[in-house]
Amino acid sequence: MKFGVLVAAFSVAVAGSASASGEVRIEQASAGTPYDMVVHVANVPTYGYNPEVSDDRKRMALRVIRPQCPAARVIGQNTINTEIYGITSSKPDYVVLVSCNSQPTRTQR
Repeated sequence: MKFGVLVAAFSVAVAGSASASGEVRIEQASAGTPYDMVVHVANVPTYGYNPEVSDDRKRMALRVIRPQCPAARVIGQNTINTEIYGITSSKPDYVVLVSCNSQPTRTQR
């Protein structure tokens, strides 16, 4: 029983630290949202990039998405806290919401 709890705690700790690898990935947004793509940008600073700076996150997301979407524009950003209080401490996951439409969406009156 104790071994099972230890294995479960270790796997949670490893899963929590897996997001801190600094990888960038792109996901298709859900239908009905005002954005088309969700870009998970790196959360590890490098030369010329600081994930805590909003403009740096926007610049990285646009650079990654431009080959797929030349008219991309940033709609918004989210920060997802991946820390499990008391078990792991990890950097947040930064998400940039991108639209591929060249024109802003307008509401009908």
